[in-house]
Amino acid sequence: MPKNSSFVLNLARCSLLAAGTLLLANQFVPAGTHAYLSSLPLALAGIAYSLLQLELKPSGRILVKRLLLAAAFLLWAVVQILPAGRLNIFLGDAVIAAYVLDLFWMMRDQREGSDA
Repeated sequence: MPKNSSFVLNLARCSLLAAGTLLLANQFVPAGTHAYLSSLPLALAGIAYSLLQLELKPSGRILVKRLLLAAAFLLWAVVQILPAGRLNIFLGDAVIAAYVLDLFWMMRDQREGSDA
């Protein structure tokens, strides 16, 4: 087991806890606080997944695909806390494009029989 596995697992658990907190508290926090509360699980999940990939050391193509997914989560976290405006809209669109590309790759890989 890699030395950082427990750290990565705990970070992933923290992202789940933050997501649960978000669901339970969303009616009770002010809008400004909610932006940070919604950003936290996304950022933690993106960081944990990135670190996991660095531990697993998959092949180059697979690493790029997986880091793109992690980057989409991190970028989505940033979008949550940015003020409304053109940059926020552009970054939100970039997140959508990254998720669509990732889903396309997953569909293609599954059809080819490799779940990489």
